[in-house]
Amino acid sequence: MSFLVSVLRTRRDLVRPLVAAVFVLLGAGGPAAATPLVVYDDALRNEFQDWSWATHDLAQTAVVHAGSHAISMQARNWEGLYFHRDAGVETATLDTLTCWVHGGSAGGQTIRIVLMAGGGEIAGGDLRAFVSGGMIPAGSWAQAVVPLEELGAGGAIIDGLIFQAFAAEDQGTIYFDDLSFDGTPAPPAPVTVQVDPNLDRRPIDPLIYGISFGSTQELAELPYPIRRWGGNAVTRYSWELDTSNRASDWFFMNIPNDNAHPEDLPDGSASDVFVQESRDVGADVLLTVPLIGWTPRDRSKRWGFSVQKYGPQELDECRATGNPPWCTADAGNGVAPGGQWITGNDPADTSVPIGPTYVRDWMLHLQATFGAADAGGVRFYALDNEPMLWSSTHRDVHPDPVGYDELWNRTRDYAETIRATDPAAAIGGPAVWGWCAYFHSAVDGCTPGGDQASHGGLGLLEWYLAQIEAYRQTHGVRLVDYLDVHYYPQAAGVALDDDESAAVAARRLRSVKSLYDPNYVDESWIGQPVELIPRLRRWIDERCPGTLLAVTEYNWGGDDGISSALAQAEVLAVFGREGVDLATRWVAPTAGSRVADAFRMFLDYDGAGSRVEGESVRALSSDVDAVGAYSVRTPGGDLLVFLFNKATTATEVTVSVTGGLESDLDVYRLDETHPYGFLETVVGDGTGFVLALPARSATLVQGTPAVSDTAESDLPATRPLLVQARPSPFVHETDIVYRLREAGAVHVTVHDLAGRQVRDLWDDEQRPGRHQLRWDGRDGDGRSVPAGMYFVRVATPGESASAQVLRLGATGR
Repeated sequence: MSFLVSVLRTRRDLVRPLVAAVFVLLGAGGPAAATPLVVYDDALRNEFQDWSWATHDLAQTAVVHAGSHAISMQARNWEGLYFHRDAGVETATLDTLTCWVHGGSAGGQTIRIVLMAGGGEIAGGDLRAFVSGGMIPAGSWAQAVVPLEELGAGGAIIDGLIFQAFAAEDQGTIYFDDLSFDGTPAPPAPVTVQVDPNLDRRPIDPLIYGISFGSTQELAELPYPIRRWGGNAVTRYSWELDTSNRASDWFFMNIPNDNAHPEDLPDGSASDVFVQESRDVGADVLLTVPLIGWTPRDRSKRWGFSVQKYGPQELDECRATGNPPWCTADAGNGVAPGGQWITGNDPADTSVPIGPTYVRDWMLHLQATFGAADAGGVRFYALDNEPMLWSSTHRDVHPDPVGYDELWNRTRDYAETIRATDPAAAIGGPAVWGWCAYFHSAVDGCTPGGDQASHGGLGLLEWYLAQIEAYRQTHGVRLVDYLDVHYYPQAAGVALDDDESAAVAARRLRSVKSLYDPNYVDESWIGQPVELIPRLRRWIDERCPGTLLAVTEYNWGGDDGISSALAQAEVLAVFGREGVDLATRWVAPTAGSRVADAFRMFLDYDGAGSRVEGESVRALSSDVDAVGAYSVRTPGGDLLVFLFNKATTATEVTVSVTGGLESDLDVYRLDETHPYGFLETVVGDGTGFVLALPARSATLVQGTPAVSDTAESDLPATRPLLVQARPSPFVHETDIVYRLREAGAVHVTVHDLAGRQVRDLWDDEQRPGRHQLRWDGRDGDGRSVPAGMYFVRVATPGESASAQVLRLGATGR
């Protein structure tokens, strides 16, 4: 019922107990019988909390089944008992609800059982169906035995139990006693995974392993390929003054960045430092530029809603911070004491108007300092941040909601300027915040409205893509290279949250399916399949073919939780399999954290700098809710198999590989008690392997397919073989793969069409066998080489081999 949901949505604050994981070796005995989990016997037990909204008494003594107390409830007006447990109840092991019920003097009550998870109902049924005799008796006790699978909750993790009067009329007093969850766990079913390196092949762009911001320590830990400068605070960043307005995040306040030499600005600004830090670690920069039309007026601390000027407000900076000496009591939050937003303020209190030339001048400054996009400078630009929230987040300067036309007009004007200023740069937009903004403008809110109707009835992003395509067909120029979206899973406790309670952890791991599964109904207010990546790719194919896909903000939980780490690792695998072209997590994970280890699994999986790239290939799990499976064929020919055990018990997995594997397999793992790293070398059976996966673990298996590349096998083994440069054409990087017949000196170089040496990749001894080197598209001085044809030459004493490789511009042109 909508009334029930509205009552329950206010009761969602959860504590964060850690989930205990059990490491079980292959061949260990089956699970023991589950200990009953008592909900109530004389009092609430096992951390169950009373969230009831019915008139009730948990300690009445007049009518008792056993012990000294029982529960009474007045059964009327849809009211109910509600017992919540933060740590959740795993119905896979506790599969039966048992209780005793007494109908008082009336009897015959209609009571509905409701099972809750994350603030929403997941299953329910009529209690009478589970009471002996089929009804709740008057004047006596009867036992109710409820198999949870019959309610539709088998295997779920629930966090709430409700007994609701399912009628408006007064049904009299009803009593409950001796409530518990009971059951015996079924042995975990073995999982099978079928890998076929020749099917479902899709190139993986390493730009999916990016992050937002990041400290120097975090950047030093892992080789993140791209780093985003973005978020609410950069919508009104002044590159000239090195000052930004923090919008509704902090009292609509202009705050200058710390700068030792402000007299040198714009040189040495925070954005300059950001670009230089990124270059120092070999990361590309995704720079957000302002489209909102306003920027701070000076380097002074200023605020959008003065209490003196606009009247009393609910909160000010001093009350929010405990009145430290540095606070400003006049800086209000823009909300009147009655809760209404203050309107009619003057944007000039903090800001001055700007236009596209402001962005052009910033780009010219960046080019003068770091070079153009194809010469080592900034290669990626984002068209502002979450414009459908400007009328809230930045309402001091943009109080009106953004509609279809404003979004496109600003996109066109600024993208034209960016394209003209640096034609090799890649542009992404519109960086919308999430679900509602994929379909609706801020004018319409989160439902179809007049703005959508006046634009052909198309959803916002579909219409946006259609405008990009229409512009391209008219002018011969693609204004936007990446469809840029943000995505935060909306289920309770999942995103931006450290909650590792059993219910939230399981929900977090399930929610990864919202990225791709058309049958997964989102466990949030969305209440329907999100199917994010296939949905967006369909829109691209239908409205603007050739557009790339970027997810530039996302988050699946805190940095240290095991479920957050598993979810993050699986998200990266999903991005590669489903064809995301660029992604940046909000924000960079803390150095040494479990989520950093999740990135390590893809950015340095063997501890020797190897990154997961190449082609995603078919990997089918027989039970994706228990074990997620993914596979990648690397440019060097190795096969990587990723196995994510989401269960809270160990799971045996049998992996079969079409074509077979060579016998030695290296195994790497992250689990609740061990950081990511090399575990062991195991011997497969030629067709695959069998592993026992610890509870809540991420495992990577590295092997070599028994069938080698035909391109390699067709070449004679008596010379250094240049298998190929993969990929070619390439934009960012390509791998040079070759095989040596015997050990010796090897010299690998890159040359342009005139024969001039561009880069020296290797000049030293190498062992026999397969080798792989990476060329990042730069010359010996670290500058990006122009788009065009190049040759890679592999030479040993007395013989050599070469191959062509085509480099494209930063936008793929």
